[in-house]
Parts: sequence; C-alpha cells; structure tokens
Amino acid sequence: MVLSSSSGRFGALAFALLLSSHGALANFDAFGKHGAVVCEVKECADHGVEILKAGGTAADAMIATALCVGVISAYHSGIGGGGFMIVRSAPKYGKGKATYETIDFREMMPGLGNETMYSNNSDPTASTVGGLAVGVPGELRGWQMLHERHGKLPWETLFQPAIKTARDGYQVNVDLAAALNASEYPFLLSDPLWAETYAPHGKLAVLGETIYRKRYANTLETISKKGADAFYSGPIAEHTSKAAIARGGILTTHDLAKYTAIVREPRNITYRDKYRVFSTVAPSSGTVVLSALKIFEAYAKDVETNLTTHELIQSVKFGYGQRTTYGDPAFTPNVTELEGYYLEDSTVAAIRKELPLNTTYTPAYYDPSKYTVLADHGTSHMAVVDSDGNSISLTTTVNLYWGSEVMTEDGIILNDEMDDFSSPGSVNSFGFVASPINYIEPYKRPQSSISSSIAEDLETGEFVMATGSAGGSLIITATLQNLHHHLDLGLTANQSVWTPRWHDQLGTSTMFEGYGAANAAAGAALGMKSFPNATIDYLVGLGYNVSGEGYTGSTSHVIVKNPTTEVYEAANDPRKAAGGGSAY
Repeated sequence: MVLSSSSGRFGALAFALLLSSHGALANFDAFGKHGAVVCEVKECADHGVEILKAGGTAADAMIATALCVGVISAYHSGIGGGGFMIVRSAPKYGKGKATYETIDFREMMPGLGNETMYSNNSDPTASTVGGLAVGVPGELRGWQMLHERHGKLPWETLFQPAIKTARDGYQVNVDLAAALNASEYPFLLSDPLWAETYAPHGKLAVLGETIYRKRYANTLETISKKGADAFYSGPIAEHTSKAAIARGGILTTHDLAKYTAIVREPRNITYRDKYRVFSTVAPSSGTVVLSALKIFEAYAKDVETNLTTHELIQSVKFGYGQRTTYGDPAFTPNVTELEGYYLEDSTVAAIRKELPLNTTYTPAYYDPSKYTVLADHGTSHMAVVDSDGNSISLTTTVNLYWGSEVMTEDGIILNDEMDDFSSPGSVNSFGFVASPINYIEPYKRPQSSISSSIAEDLETGEFVMATGSAGGSLIITATLQNLHHHLDLGLTANQSVWTPRWHDQLGTSTMFEGYGAANAAAGAALGMKSFPNATIDYLVGLGYNVSGEGYTGSTSHVIVKNPTTEVYEAANDPRKAAGGGSAY
C-alpha cells in the first residue's frame, strides 16, 4: 500500500471499516446550471456555493472554500502550507477566448537552507518532523493574488464562513477521525497547543464530537481585517518564526516578508482534435499529465481494453522520465523551454517510436535524454466553476499528515514541504529518488506532483471539465485517469471518481487499487470495485511487476459540464467520505 500526504498511515481495510461502521460511505455529488464547487469537506463546498449565490466569482468561492477546508481538514491543508492553481477566465459577454493562468503559491526554502541540511543530519526525520522541515508558507499570498486579479466580493467577507466554523465549532467527520490517531501521532495528546483543540478533555476527539479552533479563528479574523500582509509581518510572522526555530528550524521573519506568489503561463495541448487541455507548469507536474495525454492520443479511445491500459501506463512512464528535468524555473536553466519541447509534435512522435507495445522496461529506458536534443534540460484538491464559466482547479497542502507537527501560538499548523526537495543519495516520502535539479538552494521552490487541469471544447471554447487530485506522487496518475475517463470514455464525473486506479512513477512496480485480499476487502467495504484482474494478468504477461494499493492514496475531484443540458456535475472522490459537491 502506498501512503501519502492525503492517505496518512492507516491500513486500507481499517480505514474502510471505520467508514462502514459509521455509515459514512455516501458520495455527495451535485448538479446545477449556475455554478458548482467540490472539495473534501461537504460543508465547505456549501460555503463556496453560498458565495457564488451572493454574487461572488469562482475566485471568491475558491478562497472561502479553501479557508474552510483549512479549518476542518487541518491535517492536510491550511494557511501554513501552499500549492498551485490554474485559473480560467471566461470571455466577457461571450466574445473571444477564455484566458488561463497558473498561480504558484508553493512554499520555498528559507534563506539559511543548504544542499546537505538533511543528508548530513543525524535525525532521519529532519525533513518531515520539526522546525527544519518547515518551508515559507505561500497560501495566503496565493489567495491575495487570486482575489486581486479575479475576486469581486470584499476580502473580509470570504473569511467569515471559516472564522465562524473555527470559533463556533464543527463536528469531527470520518476523515478527521481517521487522522486523530494517538498511536501514530502522540503529539496530539502530549503537546498542549495540539491537545487544546484535538484532545480538549484529555483524550482525542472522536467521530461526531464538536471541537473548536478559537486561536485559529482569531488569526483568520486578524488576516480578514488587515489582509495577507498580517501573516507575513508583525506578530503572526514573529510567532511563526519562533515556533519553527524552537523546534530546530531556520525560518525567519525576513523569509516570510520576502515571499511572493507568482503568476505563470500554463501549458496546453490539443487532444484528439476535440479538446484543449490546460495544466500547471514547473515546479509542479501538469506538463507530465499533458505529455502523457499527447503521447497516448495516437492510440485507442472510446473503449477500455487491456492494451489501452498498457499504452496509458507507458505514456506516463515517459512523462515521469521528463519530470526529472522540471525544477524551479528561477534556478533551473531552460526548464520552461523543455516543457514546451516535450509537447511538440516532433518530440511526441519520437517518443511514440520508443513506446513498447508488447513489453515494459526498467526506469532507465524512459530517460528523456533518448530523444531530447536541447543542451540543458496531505494535499487537498478542490474545483470551482461559476455561472460565467470562470473556473479554478487547485491543490493545496501542508504535505504529510499534520505537516511538520509544529503548531504556532496562533493555531497555525506549519508544513513539512521541504521533504519534497532532493537530498544527495536520498529518497523522499513519496518514493522519488534524488534529482540534482531539485537539490536545496535558499529561496528555491521544490518540485511538486500537483497537476490541476481544465479542459475546454476545442471548437467552441466552452468549459468541459476541471479536475486534479491530492495524494503526493499519486496526483499525476489520478489526474491523468480522470481526464482519460471523461474525455476518452465519456464517463460522468461520478463514474470517473468511482473507477479504480493504477499508479506507476518509474518505481519498482505498478500499483493497482484493490489488488490483493486486504485491499479487495477494503474496496468492498467502500463500495469500490477492484482493478480488473484480467487486465492485471495481461500486464504481468508483458513483464510488469505489480503490487496492490489501498483506496486512501489519492483523492480527486471532478466537475464536468453536460454540453446538451448545460448542467454542471460536481463529484467528490469516495476515497474521502466527508467530501462532497455543491451546486445551484
């Protein structure tokens, strides 16, 4: 079983039984003609739709939704983290083309970071637990930039649902209940700041119990009144730095003041002469998804076959090979040019000539140097679309469950995102081996698997689909399969998120949901089907090394628009049972 930032460390069967025993298996989908929101917490999606109904834009709804998710699902998200988003701005008055942009609010290495700070550290958890794991949070600068460029309602208004939720209390949902695990996370009980919220009566809160985050509510209220600057300077910044340094960290108030979000131009491809698909760019991994789709474009569509699965897996293997060249553009020469090069028709054609149709190979085979001629080379996903066709697909995270396990006196849970950097001779928590392009440098942003994507109709320019995923390295393949399910196979949003998935990141094996007795039992408890054994047997016959994967590794969301009825369908991934869609 693969464990990731959105899976925690819980056995698949145990997690499924927890859901089943509390009747929490409903998958809340929603339909509406005016707008839709979907995320891992149903009540947060509802808050987003209320913002839309109040005249807010997709940007306004996204900010309100994400702030709420950061309150309730703090084990994987919140203002102590960061991420990436892709933003679609519909043409005004129905004229012209939609425009797209990526907002990069990824965390960055503090100024005192150095290449060997983890590899030469005697503490094997230095990159994941404690102050040294903390990167400069980017989330609020991301919300600030999104609001300034695309918002309509007052900034303070967007914070009110999250403030109310944190101050007045909320019930522990099934996903939070799974994360409140004393044996895995004893600090939730032993650290007074954590216990104040999650163990208010001397024991960890349980499913259905009401808990409060009053410190965090006060912090959100301050930021709502004073703006994002209140996080990056002044008392909140001082408390953030103090908390990290007290746990062995290097985050300073100067680092916080230095942080800025970045607007980047997303990449796009045409797909099957019917769609145009947009996705995020380096240091995120949207181009990996686009490259895999473009390679796969030449192969079968409409019907899922054993060979189709093999072709799609082989396509993404080449994409993962390319990913080794995607560092922070501010530190990696020619990365932007490389992303474009990998999507050129001539490059894609060269890759297809190398794609094996009757076998598979070791990771070295997919090295991009074979066809490159250039000289250089706990996440949470949510999606929103409004009545004008503006849309946002976004993934944010504090990385592993409970981030760095450091909480500030303002109730902010700090990320452990610096584990996403490469250190010489190491493998990170998501199984990625060290890549020199991703080595630590001061103020550098680490590589990310985030690949939030939006598809539109190639002829009309109308919105077709928004999708993405949480789940560390599994984000890329989950996003790819959602796009394939809808664009190629015509599956609804609901059908797509309920379909069992595979994952291959050029590791030692290809993983399949539901493969193996324990994983199959977990899937049955969730109402999920296992990946077809006949397909797995076919791939084994081609030389694949296969392994099983549970159903808590990745969590994706999908919004699609029915072109005939013009109704939006928002589907929550059943792998996070507390989530849901909301629409009107």
